[in-house]
Amino acid sequence: MIHENTDIERLFKRYYQPMYRVAKGILYDQDECKDVVSDVFAKVFEEGIILLPETEEGYLIRAVRNHCLNIIAHKDIRERTSKLLLNDAETILSEHDETLLDHLMLLIEHLEPPIRRQILRLRHVQGLPFQRIADDLGVSRVTVYHHLSEAINIIKRQLNQARQ
Repeated sequence: MIHENTDIERLFKRYYQPMYRVAKGILYDQDECKDVVSDVFAKVFEEGIILLPETEEGYLIRAVRNHCLNIIAHKDIRERTSKLLLNDAETILSEHDETLLDHLMLLIEHLEPPIRRQILRLRHVQGLPFQRIADDLGVSRVTVYHHLSEAINIIKRQLNQARQ
């Protein structure tokens, strides 16, 4: 059971290296791996999670693995979304058409409902993670994905119409 700092220290000393190795095998980035392991220990400590001696290693390793997979999924979604927006931006800039660029800015300003515009800005201007946006706005992560996806689809559709 984890009730005192000495228990978390014992877990840290015993499982840090195996947890780090699992993270390293998934992420390949030393700093990111250290952050993942630290995040897992912080969660255990802050939430007062009770670990039984026979399950503590399995829980900690699984928590690191899941956290790493979430990071990879988050990066993948961010990269795909950025590519969608950048592909349109490159087309606009390659055409040297300031009218279309002005139109893009106007489309973003007039996205409805307002939460959609806010989510697009928080994600692509401020670079906030999906969960943080969801927490800040008091909505689910699925709602954030939905509004961001809809915003991109609306912008792409209206840009394509403007080009024709």
